[in-house]
Parts: sequence; C-alpha cells; structure tokens
Amino acid sequence: MVTPVDERRYRAFLAAAQLRHAWQFQRRGRSEADDPVEIEIPPGWYGLMDRLFDGVAEAVPAAERGGFRWRRLRVVHGVLEIRFDGVRDRILPIVTRTRDEAAVTCQACGQPGTRRQIAGDYRVNCDRHFIELLVDAHPRGASGARRWWQTPQPALGRRSPASLLQSGPPSELLLDQALRLAMPAAPRLNGAHRQRLQGVWPVLREAFGERLRSLRLAEFEPETGPNGTLLAMLAGEPDTAARTAAANQLARAGYSDLRLRLIGQSDLDNPVRAADPWSCMLALEASVSIPRYQPAAPFDGR
Repeated sequence: MVTPVDERRYRAFLAAAQLRHAWQFQRRGRSEADDPVEIEIPPGWYGLMDRLFDGVAEAVPAAERGGFRWRRLRVVHGVLEIRFDGVRDRILPIVTRTRDEAAVTCQACGQPGTRRQIAGDYRVNCDRHFIELLVDAHPRGASGARRWWQTPQPALGRRSPASLLQSGPPSELLLDQALRLAMPAAPRLNGAHRQRLQGVWPVLREAFGERLRSLRLAEFEPETGPNGTLLAMLAGEPDTAARTAAANQLARAGYSDLRLRLIGQSDLDNPVRAADPWSCMLALEASVSIPRYQPAAPFDGR
C-alpha cells in the first residue's frame, strides 16, 4: 500500500532528479502529455537511481545530450527495467551496474536484499521487509495477521513476532514461522483433476529423467479458472535454463495453466534460505501429491 509519506518521498525524489538532470527526462512531444518518461521506482532504489543519473551525466558530453532520454525506469517482478534513447556505448556499463546492484538491494529500505516471491509476486527485500510482506499475505487477512503479530508464540520462546523484530535482525526461526503462517490451504483434487495431472509425469520425466523424484500441486483453485503451482522435487540443484525448457514442454503438452517451480531436495531442509522459500514451504505445508502416471493396460479381449 502506498502511504502519503511514500507519495511525498517519491515526488521529492523525482523532482530533485529532474531538476539536476532535466536533459535526461526531456519529452519528444510538444505538450506535457506527449510521450512521457515512465517512472515507477520503489523507495529503496532511490539512491541507486541517483547514482545512475549522476553517472550518465558524467559519461555523456554536452554535445551528445540532445539525443538522450530515459524512456522507462521501473520495477517488473523484482527486476529493474531500464530503457533509453540515444548514446549507448558509454551508458550500457552504467546501466548494467545499476541493474546488478538493484538485484541485491531491498526495494523498501535500500539494505542488502534477495529476490523472492510470495504467491507469484516477486520483490527484492531484506529479511525484515520480507517478513512484513508475509504478514500481509496472512490467509485470514489483516485481523489474523495482527493477532499473530502481537501474540507471544511458544515456538518463539513465548515472545511475540513484533517484539522479536524490534529487538534485532529477524532470526531464521521467525522467518520460518512467518512463512508457514502465510501458506494457503492445500488444494483438494477430485478424480478428474488427478487423472489430468497424472499426464504431467511423462512430460517432466522426459525433461529431467531420473532426477525427478516427486510432483506436488499447490495454489490450485479450479473454481477461479485454470491455475495452479506445479512443484517438481529434483535430486541435485535446480537449473533455471532447464526450468524454462520444461515449462515450454508442459505448455506444448496442454499444461500452460500450471506454473512450474523446481525444488532441490536440500532446499527442503532449510526453506527460508532456499532460492525460493515460498515454493519450498508450499511443498512442505500446502500441497498435495500428484500420483505417478500409470499407462492403461492393453485390453486383450479375453
């Protein structure tokens, strides 16, 4: 939720940047409404952007500034998107460095962070702000979240999550508790669902071979339309390129409605420090097993 304070900070950041480097934000049209620069930057990245603007000002001589302008500066699924017109050779190293810094900087506060997802929403956050987002995702809404947040918990040594977070950096135990609390209900599958989902096995077996150990389904709500998160448990470490290839194979086989997530067996030992804590905890707490594919026996007529 954007608060009035956040809005004022954003306006101040943008006004200061445009005042210092007006030539970087010039419009191509004649009126204020023509071809504006698209800017949607979270507060934790304001410092990164200021360094980007200053770096570009140093790299581009005054004689070459007429053709330069930012076109788009925004965050998309936890990734900084930067588009611009004009000189490129001098600018690209600065842009690349800024993107790399954003990938490990909390969008909320500017402290070191990690890109993680909550129910498909990717952001770069420090542990503290990741916990706040998990609390916001409480399945019983704001009232359930407040109750847990303020109530002493046996698993936390009879202290409330709020008091623990105030006393210092969040512990792995607090992260684990917040992650478990934010889990949706495990899906309920009928016979038709199970029969269709069994067809996923041969597709992913072809993609991963004997590395594929089990398949589970989470975040599945058929009454809202095609959807669902397919969790593939693998021996060894998941590979991003392999995930993309497998997702394409699933789509060609008629399973484009399923979001594929790969989980290494070792990630389940400590979900909060896995590359994808949300999917790991779904596998442990909020998913159902997909039975292995069993080809029908041929009918011999006897």
